[in-house]
Amino acid sequence: MKRREFVKQSVVVGAALTGAGSFACSERESGAGMRTGASPAANAGGDLALVNAKILTLEDQQPEAEAVLLRAGRIALVGSTNEVRREAGRARVFDAGGRVVVPGFIDAHVHFEYTCLWNAYQVDCHTPPHTDIAGVLGALRAKAAETPAGRWVIGRGAGLPAGFAEKRMPTRQEMDTVSEAHPLLLLSAMHVGVLNTRGLRELGLWDAENVRRMRWPGGKPRVGTTVHRDASGAPTGVVTEMWDLLPPYPLAETRAAIQAHAGPQFISKGITSVTTMPFHADELRASHELHAAGELPLRLQFFYQVPHTISVDGFFDSGLVPGFGDDMLRFGGLKLFVTGIFNDGLGNRVEDYKWTQEELNDVVYRAHSRGIPVAMHVIGGAEPIERALTAVEEAQRRDPRPGRHRLEHASQLSDPDNVRRMRALGMRVTITRAMRGRPGQTGGSPWKTFVQEGLEPMAISDTTGTQPEFSPLGGIASLVVEPGEGGAAPPGQSVTFDEALRMWTLWAARGSSQERDKGSIRAGKLGDFVVLSASADPRASRGAELFDVNVDATILGGNVVFERPST
Repeated sequence: MKRREFVKQSVVVGAALTGAGSFACSERESGAGMRTGASPAANAGGDLALVNAKILTLEDQQPEAEAVLLRAGRIALVGSTNEVRREAGRARVFDAGGRVVVPGFIDAHVHFEYTCLWNAYQVDCHTPPHTDIAGVLGALRAKAAETPAGRWVIGRGAGLPAGFAEKRMPTRQEMDTVSEAHPLLLLSAMHVGVLNTRGLRELGLWDAENVRRMRWPGGKPRVGTTVHRDASGAPTGVVTEMWDLLPPYPLAETRAAIQAHAGPQFISKGITSVTTMPFHADELRASHELHAAGELPLRLQFFYQVPHTISVDGFFDSGLVPGFGDDMLRFGGLKLFVTGIFNDGLGNRVEDYKWTQEELNDVVYRAHSRGIPVAMHVIGGAEPIERALTAVEEAQRRDPRPGRHRLEHASQLSDPDNVRRMRALGMRVTITRAMRGRPGQTGGSPWKTFVQEGLEPMAISDTTGTQPEFSPLGGIASLVVEPGEGGAAPPGQSVTFDEALRMWTLWAARGSSQERDKGSIRAGKLGDFVVLSASADPRASRGAELFDVNVDATILGGNVVFERPST
């Protein structure tokens, strides 16, 4: 490892993992007006008696209960209201009023820090509300007018350019009319964007030869970065796979964004734990610093993205081992891109494999032999899935041991033989499902089949901040409700409420190797709960009314960190 990379890695990994404090709320999203409590680190010994509830424990030995008692933030007793009240002593009492209580939601694949940064500093360029390129350029122009010259202005949308009346992305020249004093970028999700001239030059993307020479940390050549050019060879502005080239936000701004936006974006939706995939080491450092100050608002497990944020050798030389950290901030594993988006940003298929099969086999084996889980991004059809499974099979052949390696966004995982191979390998699969389906939408993964085959799929948001309706409850409803009423399952692939709930709780905990502490409600586990708005059991419904269930309160380690104001 080069000395500079070692020093940067040591600063991030060596940050303190204790402290106490609080977090602030945002006004940008629907969290305005919500009531939030202190960071759980401020009262790590929280004692709480949650009573008069309909508790869905997700434990086979005791599937339902009325009450739970927490001591020092962990579950001490699960039983009846009378039993818990009798043992409560001086513990604070939370009366659920007969409402349903479930384990805290776990988002097992999210870009937590960048979601907060988007809400704090970037421009909403979604369609709707925007309908054309002129409207988006106007929004970017307004942001540039209030931004110091030389600083980046970034707009974010999803599904562009389909939402524009013009059905195309803006040109570089149109972006230049917004500002030549700022580097400017409009992103559709994270993998496709259009830049102005200054932005292209600052990222080193203007000169074609320079693009060909680009390397990831450690010297591995970049794959998948496409810079579209006109007949003269000048960039049109449309670029793919440039997200990791963007400079990080200053640490102070990143910390402030997390403090302001973690509440409405995550905690108010019942999310008590996330597995975050930071885009920059400084994003992770900001979370470390907040934790050291006692101001980290929820539980974070982090995966390093290799080689985008650190070189392969740098990662393995860092000394990180599974379980490093504590109940609030913990190392989880390694994320690899087997492919990128598998197209050129204009709808044309491009095979952008980041590794040869031999390279992938080597990296997966090096992680597997150290007991480090690998989450593999696979988009582009059946072949990327085949490559990932082959790498895990080779690792287990060389070093037979259990492992919980994962396939991320495996929407093409439909071959029954591959499903069984995954089950035999002990692998997990993630389902990107955190919002209501679009009218007439069908397709997606065979979710019911995954459940029936014992894969224990994890539902995730994969949010970077731009999913307008993102929420675990919306994702649960979309998995259960039939298409035509807002559901998004393929025909015959809807699941039960209990199965969908497990995807966001118990199976998410198991798939991220955290089931000892999270995912269900039993003595010894962390006291993380969601109080739902429905007093009736949501398991009784498969209709569109499931989309009307809300989060009334979020409890993390015995602390009520969110409570919806009564109406």
